[in-house]
Amino acid sequence: MNYAVLLLAAGKGTRSGLGYDKMFMVLKNGKTVLQHSMELFLSDPRCKEIVVVTNKKDMPKILKSSDSGHVVMVNGGIRRQDSVINGLMAIKEDTVLIHDGARPYLSLDEIDALLEAMESEEAAILGVAPRGSVKKVVDGYISKSIDKSSHVIAQMPQAFKTPFIIKCYLKAEQQRLEADDDAEIVELVSSAKIKVVSGSRNNERINVVG
Repeated sequence: MNYAVLLLAAGKGTRSGLGYDKMFMVLKNGKTVLQHSMELFLSDPRCKEIVVVTNKKDMPKILKSSDSGHVVMVNGGIRRQDSVINGLMAIKEDTVLIHDGARPYLSLDEIDALLEAMESEEAAILGVAPRGSVKKVVDGYISKSIDKSSHVIAQMPQAFKTPFIIKCYLKAEQQRLEADDDAEIVELVSSAKIKVVSGSRNNERINVVG
């Protein structure tokens, strides 16, 4: 299955304390976090389009680091949702993977699992089991322990049929709804089922302590 990837890379680095977007932090292999994130998609012949959502200041750096003709740059928005909508407007493929550029260790197996799910689904995400004990807290006190067997930590990328996720985002905008990730947008405005496939502990967001 052919697909496009929408790669979110519009951060400002304020939380990391770096003074610059951590997408441009150099890893041990000498490549930046963003370059590492892009390489997997650049090497996958099924990925026909890479839309990078970033800011005007960082666009020249990204263009310089990419020699592929199917990389498109789009301006980010004020909120994450704005950035996603801007990116979706540039997608031409019927299936889109929305990915966080700060997760450079995604594997081809995980992409394969998402695309297999998308053969029959409108939406699919990667998920891993929570670590440690999960507690429900009310007014600062433990209310009860949560059964972890029925819970997952959502990861990225999250995969969608492109017309479907655009419709969901536009409906969320009309209703002035906000969410933490794309799957939650789908939950808020549609009754569609979201398939969960197994993710990996390696596919963690890069965190930097400033």
